[in-house]
Amino acid sequence: MASARPGPFIDVPGPGIWDALRGDPTFHFDRDALGMLEADQRRWSYRYFRPFARMISRVVVVLVLVIKRLSPVGWSNHNLLDRLGIWFLSRFVSAEGGSLLLRHFVIETNILAFIARNTGLAEPGLRPGDFDDLQENAVIVHDLNLYEILAGLAGAPLVPPGDRTTPLDYSMLAVGDISVDQRRRWVQLDLETGLCFMNIAFAFLTTSGEYRRAVHSLQLDESILSILAELTGDSLFRSWSPPGFNPLIRTNRDVPRDLFVHAVIHEYIHARLLALAPIRMSGI
Repeated sequence: MASARPGPFIDVPGPGIWDALRGDPTFHFDRDALGMLEADQRRWSYRYFRPFARMISRVVVVLVLVIKRLSPVGWSNHNLLDRLGIWFLSRFVSAEGGSLLLRHFVIETNILAFIARNTGLAEPGLRPGDFDDLQENAVIVHDLNLYEILAGLAGAPLVPPGDRTTPLDYSMLAVGDISVDQRRRWVQLDLETGLCFMNIAFAFLTTSGEYRRAVHSLQLDESILSILAELTGDSLFRSWSPPGFNPLIRTNRDVPRDLFVHAVIHEYIHARLLALAPIRMSGI
């Protein structure tokens, strides 16, 4: 006997997009982080407020940058930027969003440390475990670490796995405990919406050069992916390259959205490196 068809206003039961992503064995993404991302994107702000926040952020940031360019005196306040960022994350961004942001700092440091240790460079050590660890110019240091690693390679060719005298070291990839401020939040914004407002503060409280350097760093994911493909011999890394090419340097872009994509790409990278670790380290 055929089953009854649902009415026109009744959803057909079945798995959703998040169930599909969790079940996909080729989707390289930490499943705990994926659960936080799901909870974060189910918030009302992601669906209803985020589009307006993106437009507001772009308009205000452009105005700030134009005023700074025309002003004869530049200004910045890194200490205020740190305090304002911690306060905003503690009061206006969801716990899941805050955890994902802290996790990104740790993951990107792990990835850069992997490149550094396996190419003989000094390793970065920025691994915040809570919001208070974001003091001392953590956001600016986060960007500088990327530039210093790439510049430190000095154009020298990378040694592929088959030519290495020692195996690749994956021991720096652990993610420690991350805790977010549990004080009562006045609003529970999703992370991407929160980034829209944090981008305004960053543009206002940093120099024009610091802001450009931070925005341009988002174009260096292509370089990181290519380096990892060369070091590990795994071409899968190149498949995650974001749209665009490194020499097409631009500052006028949707920074919150691009930053979110940047964080997701690093989740892919980190999960793939962890998957490769037992293979490479066992000599298989």
